[in-house]
Amino acid sequence: MAFLSKKPLTIIIGFIIILQLSLFYYYSVSLGREYRAEKADLASQAVMLTSNIEERVAIVKGVSSFIQTVGFDADPALIQDYLITAHTNNASNVTNIMIAPDGLIRYLYPLEGNSALIGKSLLLDSALSSPGMIQETLRSRGITVDGPRTLAQGGYGMVIRQALYTGSSLDGIVSVTVKIDNIVNQLAFKDSHIYVSAKDHTFLFGNEAHTQDPQLTIPVNVYNQHWLMGMSLPSYKKWQVLRSVLWIDIAFLLVIAFILYIFWYQSRFNRELERVVSIRTRDLRISKRLYEKLAHYDSLTEIPNRRFFMDEFERLLQSSEPTQTYALFFFDLNRFKEINDTLGHSTGDQVIKTLAGRLKYGSLPFKLFARTGGDEFVMIFPDLPRGHIPVVAQQISTLISETLLIAGAHLSLSTSIGISLYPEHSQNTEDLLKFADMSMYQAKSQEDANYFIFDWELREKLDQKTMIAKYLHSALEREEFVLHYQPQINAVTGKMIGLEALVRWNHPEKGLIGPGTFITAVEEAGLMIQLTDWVLREVCRQLCEWRGLGMPLLRTSINISNSWFYNRNLIENLFAVLDEYGLDTDVLEFEITESTALLEEHYPLLQQMRDHGIIVSIDDFGTKYSSLNYLKHFPVNKIKIDRTFITGIGVSSIDETIIKSIVFVASQLGYDLIAEGVETQEQLAFLVKHNCPHIQGFLFFPPLPADEIWRLAS
Repeated sequence: MAFLSKKPLTIIIGFIIILQLSLFYYYSVSLGREYRAEKADLASQAVMLTSNIEERVAIVKGVSSFIQTVGFDADPALIQDYLITAHTNNASNVTNIMIAPDGLIRYLYPLEGNSALIGKSLLLDSALSSPGMIQETLRSRGITVDGPRTLAQGGYGMVIRQALYTGSSLDGIVSVTVKIDNIVNQLAFKDSHIYVSAKDHTFLFGNEAHTQDPQLTIPVNVYNQHWLMGMSLPSYKKWQVLRSVLWIDIAFLLVIAFILYIFWYQSRFNRELERVVSIRTRDLRISKRLYEKLAHYDSLTEIPNRRFFMDEFERLLQSSEPTQTYALFFFDLNRFKEINDTLGHSTGDQVIKTLAGRLKYGSLPFKLFARTGGDEFVMIFPDLPRGHIPVVAQQISTLISETLLIAGAHLSLSTSIGISLYPEHSQNTEDLLKFADMSMYQAKSQEDANYFIFDWELREKLDQKTMIAKYLHSALEREEFVLHYQPQINAVTGKMIGLEALVRWNHPEKGLIGPGTFITAVEEAGLMIQLTDWVLREVCRQLCEWRGLGMPLLRTSINISNSWFYNRNLIENLFAVLDEYGLDTDVLEFEITESTALLEEHYPLLQQMRDHGIIVSIDDFGTKYSSLNYLKHFPVNKIKIDRTFITGIGVSSIDETIIKSIVFVASQLGYDLIAEGVETQEQLAFLVKHNCPHIQGFLFFPPLPADEIWRLAS
């Protein structure tokens, strides 16, 4: 009896225990499910955040591609127009777009609210970036994200940057600024409890948590930034599950129905979860395919881009048979820039798109065809005999030259084609592309054919350019540059009245190299300011040395590039060097080009030099952009008649008339005058007869080392 009386109670207790365990288990499972669902939603928001930032990164990449195509020294109006277009197309995504050649902010759009940033240096102004971020941008050579932080122009946001290099030389930095509100407003967590913090849990943006509830977090890696996206697990979720358990305890008699309901609810929830997962998986697959297309195909022409082309070309070469040959054709459209400038970039895009389709379906036997950027295309032809190269080049030219009707305009285009051969010229894809590129520019200089097949004479030029670029950075440190001085003579008295300092590179392997070989490379490497500073200091040192030897000081002219005028504290540094060597300002003369003289932004600085007694002269006058009419505006003291006019004496009456006009106007305006490149007695007699007795040229002296100048003056 005791057993019978205890058995139902035991069963009930056992059932209650099993029920409570079951309910506790159900509570744990349900809470875990809510946790996973919230975390899955959080992961989705993280993907959306990354995608939104990638949209801004794409703008940086687009600007970088544009700058790499046209160069930092392109027409400022062209660059500014591009920035306006890029910002207009992405006004809802970015606050501003910025281009900083050599780290100095020169281009910025829109200016409203940002004008204070123009002229500031990203490399020097700490207010423009988070500590260490500019250095990370330069070191990574890739995309970096700076922020979120308080922006220099106000507000809270991020700056996405990319540093552009030529070899190891920094060309500049491209960046876009994004307000955090612009990011948050496009995400679903705007009105939720989702927030983003740093890895040390420092709040960055979103809706900061103010509760003690457990926090769900997942990592978000965006280029160089490593964040955590988090949210609180709402308390009502726990109470919702617990309340169902309490109702089961209270409604014991309905436990079976309730359990059935739970199973039904569970099944429905699982189906819904599977449906959501299926939709999101499908969306991810679509996004992946879209990303792959954007990464490997040109968005305008829908043909392969440079990245895809280089990867496929490398694969072709690696899988080729030993006897396999390829011909790489690299070509662009001649004077394509005029179409963009006159008809607009939209018309230019339509031209590119139409020609790409025409070439793609033009029955050319290519293996690969791609657009490498701008108006440049490449084609790979397998096993193309050298004798058939002119035929294929003509086919390409014919397809391109067929008249286009775009925007109501009939356009007739031409092309220049550079060709390199595998394996004859190289087995390296980069070299083959580089050789074909060089050959294309060689083709542009030809009159009899519009294509050029790479040869080793071009390779020699490339090797020489590479050699110069390789050693140029260390040449200043190793003191490999030397100065020669060409005397300037008063032909009437025969006295030496001045000198011109001319730089030479005493290369350890190639010997003495003239400036015509390396000055362009110096400009491209961004070393012209350092070289000019060295020339200035070396001239002052040499003058000081000559003075110590008892030689009368002669005014010495130095050639100054346009870039030197952007040197910070130019006047202060100039007088510091003069003071160091105890020299007066009248011992120096600065020679500038006409194009530099025409820049009104330099006028205050030129006038300041004149006021301090430094002679400023226009070198190669009459050969570029200026005319005699400009002379009255130039803040200069002296004119140097270019050698191209001097060689016309006795040959061209036009050149003689120009010289007479320059002499007359200079005398009327009070300018000093000197003629360079004088090599014959006939030229000398003409100049002296027409009141230009100051002469520089091989008729008297070539450029000489400093010790020979001292012997002449002794």
